[in-house]
Amino acid sequence: MKAKLFLMISLLLIAIIFFSCTNLTKQEPTQHQFMGYIENTQINITGRIPGKITAIYVDEGDTVKLGEKIAQLDKRELDANMSALNSQLKNIILNKNRIENLYEAGALPQQKLDEIETTYEVLKSNILALKTKIEDMEIKSPVDGIVNVKVLESGQMLVPGMAVVIITDPDGTWARFSIPERYINQINLGETLDLTTNIPGVIYSAKVNQILPLAEFATHVPTTLRDERDVRTFDVRMKLIDSSQHASIITSKPGMYVYLSLKEPTIEATKSNNIR
Repeated sequence: MKAKLFLMISLLLIAIIFFSCTNLTKQEPTQHQFMGYIENTQINITGRIPGKITAIYVDEGDTVKLGEKIAQLDKRELDANMSALNSQLKNIILNKNRIENLYEAGALPQQKLDEIETTYEVLKSNILALKTKIEDMEIKSPVDGIVNVKVLESGQMLVPGMAVVIITDPDGTWARFSIPERYINQINLGETLDLTTNIPGVIYSAKVNQILPLAEFATHVPTTLRDERDVRTFDVRMKLIDSSQHASIITSKPGMYVYLSLKEPTIEATKSNNIR
């Protein structure tokens, strides 16, 4: 009787151990979280010619459209010059008409007609050049974007090449990660992934658009035979995209941390990846 009871208990223990091991093998692989950061394409809105800023029409955080006015430089002197040139043009047109009539009547030589034609063309070129300068005094946005930094204020002097404001281009917003080689087979070009943030409820959709073939090497102290080789990491870049179920790109900020979750590779997967 005791032997039979001992046998039943042994079989029960074996069954418990078997089912426990089976459940362990069926568990989902653990997730490993990688930290990345957001980068943006930032554009300095500058002027071509120096001048005093008389007005700035945008502020930090404003959304601007292509061709929208950003700032205005003092153009009073140029406007006065334009008025003087237009007056000269009226007089030259009157003289030109008179000389043409006299030339047709044979009262003036060809030389006089050529001189007034030359003067007329030179004045038109000067007016066109001045008009371009006046247009340059009005600084406009070259892209759709968001004003990130307001560098200058109204009343300050603008030097050519100096930024009035700095605009962030939403179409040039991406996340960058360094992913170890053992995880890289879980990321594919063109794939859309979810990125979490430190802000509760804010999740971004990102499309993988670059996996750099040139890897960085980081030497680790080996703990097992498999770890004696250098660990290779890949630079992965993902373009943030707008999604109805996720946060808008506009909410992202340069330098903001984002997180990507990948499955911890199994021993079998690691062995197969190590076979070359």
